[in-house]
Amino acid sequence: MWRYWLAWLLVSVSFACIAESGTKTMDLLRRPEYERVAISPDGALLAIAHREDDGTMVTILRRSDLQPVKQISPGKQGEIEKLAWLGSDRLLIAANRDIGPYHAPIFDSVLYLADIHKKHPQLLPANFSGTVDGDDRHFLVLECKDFSKDHECRYSLWLRDIDHLLDEGKELAVAPLGDASLMIDHAGTVRFAWAWSNTARSQLYVRSDGGQWSALNDSDASHVAVVPIGISRDNRTAFLESTRADGPDVIERYDFASGKRTELLSDPVSDPLRIIFSMDGKEPIGAWFGPGLPQARYWDPDSEDAKWHRALVKAFPGTVVNVTGRTADGSTLVVATYSDRDEGTWYLLDRTTHKVTQLFQAMPWLDPAHLAAMEPFEFKARDGLPLHGFLTRAQGTNGPAPMVVIVHGGPYFVADEWSFDEETQLLAAHGYGVLHVNFRGSSDFGQRFMQLGYRQWGKAMQDDVTDATRWAVAQGVADPKRICIYGASYGGYAALMGAAREPGLYRCAVGMSGPYDLSKLYRWGDTHRSDYGMYYLQTVLGMDKAALVADSPISRAAAITVPVLLAHGELDGRVPIAYAFAMRSALKKSGHPPEFVTYDWEGHGLNDPADEQDFYTRMLSFLASNLGPTQGNAGDESSGDGDAKVGGGVEPGSGKGGGGN
Repeated sequence: MWRYWLAWLLVSVSFACIAESGTKTMDLLRRPEYERVAISPDGALLAIAHREDDGTMVTILRRSDLQPVKQISPGKQGEIEKLAWLGSDRLLIAANRDIGPYHAPIFDSVLYLADIHKKHPQLLPANFSGTVDGDDRHFLVLECKDFSKDHECRYSLWLRDIDHLLDEGKELAVAPLGDASLMIDHAGTVRFAWAWSNTARSQLYVRSDGGQWSALNDSDASHVAVVPIGISRDNRTAFLESTRADGPDVIERYDFASGKRTELLSDPVSDPLRIIFSMDGKEPIGAWFGPGLPQARYWDPDSEDAKWHRALVKAFPGTVVNVTGRTADGSTLVVATYSDRDEGTWYLLDRTTHKVTQLFQAMPWLDPAHLAAMEPFEFKARDGLPLHGFLTRAQGTNGPAPMVVIVHGGPYFVADEWSFDEETQLLAAHGYGVLHVNFRGSSDFGQRFMQLGYRQWGKAMQDDVTDATRWAVAQGVADPKRICIYGASYGGYAALMGAAREPGLYRCAVGMSGPYDLSKLYRWGDTHRSDYGMYYLQTVLGMDKAALVADSPISRAAAITVPVLLAHGELDGRVPIAYAFAMRSALKKSGHPPEFVTYDWEGHGLNDPADEQDFYTRMLSFLASNLGPTQGNAGDESSGDGDAKVGGGVEPGSGKGGGGN
């Protein structure tokens, strides 16, 4: 049960082992060993979420000698989503677990309250909402008060006694609109309510000291969205993130008494990527901005909190660093860092002695010094639009190298960021350069930049990916005859469209879970089944069926003459496997049958480690076959040809098992 402890003791020797043996596929695909760390208010205990066998569990350690005092397991294949101390003796845990053959949780998390002095944790109400700052005797729950005119639930927020769960408690406020999120200040007073409608209308309400709600923003009128990100320690002001009609998002200060809004931070290129909080966690003090290696900025750089955070940034160069926990007196902080070569590392900082002690590394078997860096780059698309991305150079190669262009999914509200990415590291370790570009439509660059991608599937969005690929060739980092394009979800669509539109640019294409026929998005999958989903599709794709057909890879199958690898989960509800079968049939009909693999019990992506290993082994073999040998470490791969089916089951419409027609 406690063998994870031995793994922690062996962190110092694991780096040397990796350096000698090389980075193998499964080293990079393994789940992080450590996932969360939380310190008790009195500083006596540490709670950690860590992998044990095939699941995640919670262990509470004495800080003085790091010996275990309690362990809580959510069950086989468990997942821990949240750890938070409620006083120094009780720990809030949000947990879930896989059910049956599924390899991802399929239900909402269950909330537990674990008392270190009691054997079994206490189950909390499913409508648990949060806690009040400095109050370890009460918790918050949401209840459906009534329904709005749009038939959405109007929530009321209640304060209940943690030791008397059946008592009704005290009602704090009722939201002014349906399906709203609520924010309280440090005194437990409800201050904000905000929500998005089925037509993406964003509304924000503020509540006065007298309990009256008033509208602060309505995107139907302002054409921007505004959301609260925190409240000052003295509860006099709040901090808002506001989109702009033209340009990246900004952070504003809002004065509760006067209603005045003052811009605090903005960037000419990047949205705020992550908010920086004060050392006590009570209020925002700044934000990290891109578009490359994130930079920390503060609206009051001379404040004590900003000085402390700036010192942490200096102490951990080349990382993103934030304080994720602290003792009640603020003397000890939990500091978390991550980088493009480190999934995450946790430290303890003693503010009285300024001493930093490393606690855990998320993936202790990997040495960041032996991993590849993500290099930010900028260029202009063919129409002059500035674009940003990340280049990772192939390890063990000199000069132009074979390259894989990875197109991110989404495509909206998603962006490629500077962070640890196992796919990128895997490919670089095997001798491939990797290119990521934030094409128009990506998030993190403002509302207008994202809207430039609306109705541009297969058009300007695809051109941006093409232009980035040609930029890499022009820079001398990509071998023009050895480039493959790969992606999942929207990225899978873009990979096949890239192969269709640019047959001379890409030597192969890999699509995972892609919607290869845009005209079917209004009939297949789950997006169209909600009012918001229909609004989204109509906004970003349009209703011109002829255009949707023309901009679909399935309609251009005859133009796809390079080798293709298709992979799909059989239980994909977002992009059903019918897309993959239809794309395979179209490619077969055109005389270029793809390599094809399906995965039982997988949905929109892969979660089972065995399936992940199978897919990446197949992809590496596919790349080696089509891009030629590399100087990377490919010694742990095997090849796979033709159609395959991983797991049992029946192919839809075939009446028999197996992957072929």
